[in-house]
Amino acid sequence: MISPHPTAAELFDISDEEMRSRKSLKWSNVEPDVLPAWVAEMDVQLAPAITNALQQALSRHDAGYPGSDEALSQAFASFAQDRWNWSIDTEHISVHIDAASIAAKLMREYAGADGKVMIMPPVYNRFYDWMTVGGVRPYEVPLTECSQGGFFDLEGIEAGLKSGIRVILLCNPHNPLGRVFAKEELSNVATLAQQYDAVVLSDEIHAPLVHPGVEYTPWLTVSQAAQHTGIALHTATKSWNFAGLKCGIAVRSSSGPWPGHFDPKMALTDAGFWGILATEAAFSRSREWLDTVREHFHDQTTRLTNLLKEHLPGVAFHPPKASFLAWLDFTNTDLSEEPADYFLREARVALNPGINFGAVGQSCARLNMGTSAERLERIVTAMGQAWPPNTR
Repeated sequence: MISPHPTAAELFDISDEEMRSRKSLKWSNVEPDVLPAWVAEMDVQLAPAITNALQQALSRHDAGYPGSDEALSQAFASFAQDRWNWSIDTEHISVHIDAASIAAKLMREYAGADGKVMIMPPVYNRFYDWMTVGGVRPYEVPLTECSQGGFFDLEGIEAGLKSGIRVILLCNPHNPLGRVFAKEELSNVATLAQQYDAVVLSDEIHAPLVHPGVEYTPWLTVSQAAQHTGIALHTATKSWNFAGLKCGIAVRSSSGPWPGHFDPKMALTDAGFWGILATEAAFSRSREWLDTVREHFHDQTTRLTNLLKEHLPGVAFHPPKASFLAWLDFTNTDLSEEPADYFLREARVALNPGINFGAVGQSCARLNMGTSAERLERIVTAMGQAWPPNTR
């Protein structure tokens, strides 16, 4: 059991043996000698308020359908007000299975006859799966200058909207680049979306993990144009590390899009009851835990920057401003094969292949920093021992 006010060292100090005893994806789907640095799960102890909420439900034998989302909606609205100065009418919050399910439904609803949705790769690899479920196809407008964090290609966005694209699936904070887009940047996209009568679905699931000192602007606070065009998607499952407990949140504005036939009460019954309990506990009673984790990831970013310089010279890396994911670019190195394949074989480290985040991700890989400082050092050291490739 961890203390009521755990430090980052306490939260992340979990042995390999303990991690391999977990049955969730990150550690259970790699061979015993592989260090996993791939899927976006953290190697962390859950927040005490979350485990208490789940244990209390278990002690009540309380595992039925969700009965109400009132406490969750109030908790999220309070969190959004306190953290982002975002005032939300709880009547505009609805609870769903997860962000993926509501995104798929909304894309299907608004994509129109063209059946295409604009995305900006390299971008969260599951966006492609979401579109498959929604019966739509990707229209890619890659970010520019990814080595500097990634920027919107406004001309490319406008060209797509002119061609008939009516849905933009935005990722902010960005996965995998860790980019937190400035209000002015988002406002430019919102103006274009309103001009061409497009809907913006803003995936904001990494927003609680914006690093200390970094300003974050939710889509629905950007401008009137953003409010007229947007629906925001949130979860606590990523930031508090309980992805297996299904619960997603959609937030709309009074002036924005929302399908009138989408019944929030029916959507609520599809969500995971324990996911709802955990989400309410996260937003309302686990903020100190979150701040400890955010500080740790800020430190991990600095740590990774130094480790890469020491062990993987030549690999391009722009420090993220949110979450625990790092985008490594091997384009200007001697590595001639898929980086994830190479490091799995030569270093026994599992990374996400960059190509899965869009064709522009070729010669790149995503590394998960959501672990202890000691394990991150072992991961990068192992990669360094397999580097450079032309000497092996």
